[in-house]
Amino acid sequence: MRDIPTSSTKERRASRAAAACRFFISAVIALSLPVLAGQAQEQADVDAGAAAEVYPGAPPATVIARKDQLVFYPCSQCHATMTTDTTVRELNVMHVAEIDHGEGRIWCMNCHDSDDHDTLQTLLAEPVDFDASHLVCGGCHSARYRDWAFGAHGKRADDWQGDRILYACTECHDAHRPAIQPRAPEPPPAVRSGLEREPGRIEKQLPGWRQSQEEQP
Repeated sequence: MRDIPTSSTKERRASRAAAACRFFISAVIALSLPVLAGQAQEQADVDAGAAAEVYPGAPPATVIARKDQLVFYPCSQCHATMTTDTTVRELNVMHVAEIDHGEGRIWCMNCHDSDDHDTLQTLLAEPVDFDASHLVCGGCHSARYRDWAFGAHGKRADDWQGDRILYACTECHDAHRPAIQPRAPEPPPAVRSGLEREPGRIEKQLPGWRQSQEEQP
């Protein structure tokens, strides 16, 4: 005959089942936290971003905030106790050793507000938040700015459908040395097994459609 479980046995089984359930839920939460934290931070960056001022006809967009990535921001933490010297001179400071921008025609106060060090400025001396630095770049680089506004230049976050979330110009370009520096090309991928060329043999490579024609009788 089968043993009839007693009330204490049922309680132990229920306790073990509840413990296993709690362990499973805790494991799922622990594995999900890094993903959720990353998504929350990305959404926070988007929420803190500035709406892109685009060219007429360009779809609306949001620019990902970057101030939290700037090592020396806010600038006022040092400059609040300093007297601003607007004289064009050779720099001898800790953050920028040399400005390689505009072939010598650009200096600090062309883009930085001398009265408010935590703010940028346009060529018309209009204040611009650091998270809207694209407005400063577009004052000189109008063609590139137009391409960026319409999506032909720069990078887009998230997806190609839905809301447009864009990276700012300074995500790729150093504002003080904006030219992209040349890089050595990566080595070619390894040749798949069985496709190696025979030593000393040189063949004329035909396009795929030509090869199929050559194989026809």
